[in-house]
Amino acid sequence: MRARQLLKLVPTSQYRKTSRRGLTLLELVVVLAILAAVAAILVPLLPNLLRRAHKATDATQTSELAKAVQLYQAAFFSYPDRLDLLTDGSKFPSYVPTDSGSPFGGYVKAEALDPEDLAALHRAGINEVQPLATDSTPSGFHPTLHPYDDTKGTLDVSGTGTTGTKFAVLDTTKITNHLLESERESDPTAKFVVFGVGPKCTLVGQGIQDAPTSVPQNKDMTPDSTYCRVGVVFKVAGKEVARTERARFVAAVALEDDELEATEKDIIGYYEVSRDQRQP
Repeated sequence: MRARQLLKLVPTSQYRKTSRRGLTLLELVVVLAILAAVAAILVPLLPNLLRRAHKATDATQTSELAKAVQLYQAAFFSYPDRLDLLTDGSKFPSYVPTDSGSPFGGYVKAEALDPEDLAALHRAGINEVQPLATDSTPSGFHPTLHPYDDTKGTLDVSGTGTTGTKFAVLDTTKITNHLLESERESDPTAKFVVFGVGPKCTLVGQGIQDAPTSVPQNKDMTPDSTYCRVGVVFKVAGKEVARTERARFVAAVALEDDELEATEKDIIGYYEVSRDQRQP
């Protein structure tokens, strides 16, 4: 009772002030030690977590794009038109993903197609291709959102309209995708062309809401400096194409600076990163 009476004699504001206290030095040291221990556990895992997120994102993007292309073909009896050429018509622009001077890790070469190859694309519904801008100076240019020179327009794929134009032709000696390996083994004469799916593609708005983007593994490559789109691979020559006279969609790939990664490669990479993360 006496203690309560004494407390009543102390002004309320003063009592509240004296009742507050911060952390003691010992408590602060303990908190910092706990935070340091947690950081020591999480920081080494961060790079692997980022790589896993990258692999999962690209696997999803390529898988969904492949489905969209197949559904588009089933609905319209032709493949999406106005695909990105990945070259400016003669060479790969400097802003496409490049590793040690080799665009897409050297997995593709800038080569002209034969008239039969162009005709096969045309019969498959690919009537126009969109060349990329030579450099970053055209009005409205953006490496990912608008990698075009609007003054040049599209190129007509009609058998002769793009004669001499260089496409991104897959180097079959560097194929690492199981599906493409099977295609090559069944037909060594097969030829494959890689396109980008950009905002001008007819698939956008009729099969997908937006053109899919890739997540570069190289931290120095961002959509503001690099062409960060997902690509599609078409078979334009070989025994099958000679029989059907039509190009055929084969796979969707992430356009990386060091290679072309299909869905299965990204999924395998995801689990490899997870395995490495679990190892001491």
